Amino acid sequence: MAVASFGPSENLKPVRLTVPEPGPDEVVVKVDAVAVNPADLGMREGRYPWADEPRLPLVPGYDLAGTVEVGNADWPSGTKVIAITEHKNTQIGAYAEFVTLPTRLLALAPEGMDVAQAAALPLAGLTAIEALSALDLAPGATLLVNGPRGAVGSLTVQIAKHRGITVVANGEGPVDAALDTVGGERAQAAFDSVRDNGRYVTVVPEFWVPGGPFTEARGIKPQVVAAQFETDRLRELARLASEGVLTTTVGEEFPLTEAAAAHARLEAGGVRGKLVLIP
Repeated sequence: MAVASFGPSENLKPVRLTVPEPGPDEVVVKVDAVAVNPADLGMREGRYPWADEPRLPLVPGYDLAGTVEVGNADWPSGTKVIAITEHKNTQIGAYAEFVTLPTRLLALAPEGMDVAQAAALPLAGLTAIEALSALDLAPGATLLVNGPRGAVGSLTVQIAKHRGITVVANGEGPVDAALDTVGGERAQAAFDSVRDNGRYVTVVPEFWVPGGPFTEARGIKPQVVAAQFETDRLRELARLASEGVLTTTVGEEFPLTEAAAAHARLEAGGVRGKLVLIP
């Protein structure tokens, strides 16, 4: 599913593209499930900050669960994996039946997770790890997460608790740190809950939803964070999920060919859990 021109969800249409032959450090993955992320909406509309000029037709999609179709000695055919496409730099999209990926973007699929749940893990999980890395909190510190039931918020809460950090609800404070996953007025409220000289990060830059970051105040220096595409972190997420430390929530599943409907559903708001496409 791709866009030949940027615009509304209706511009997402089926296309037939050649699957690139894998290089020495690449494999072809059969996509079993792909998550729908807010970033995908920006890709479809042409407002995503790619590293290079976007190439059309453009296939959206950041994270997936799948099966290695054409493998190598380290990643043999039939291996169940999760993966991140690193779309910002590669423009490789996961809204497809098959995708050719560098092996550095793969991790073994978590045991005990179905493909839809596993597909919801990479981008949100990597964002959560980056947020916690930026906050650099010691065990026992207090952390406010606004949007704790969303994809990033939920995984942040789970990882934070696993690390001994105390996660508190909205309205409790002052706290040592806050993570904004929502933007707007709720971002301001989270910022206001942080103690003087505390820490604050947001995953909602102003180009995405106005009102995410703020100027420095009361000794708090806001930071905007995003997922870092690191192999070790992706494999840590898979390990924690296999151990039962991390779970994801899937709201609705759509056939891949109904990607436009999934985008419209996400834009409408009120989604509980990740939307997932099934090829």
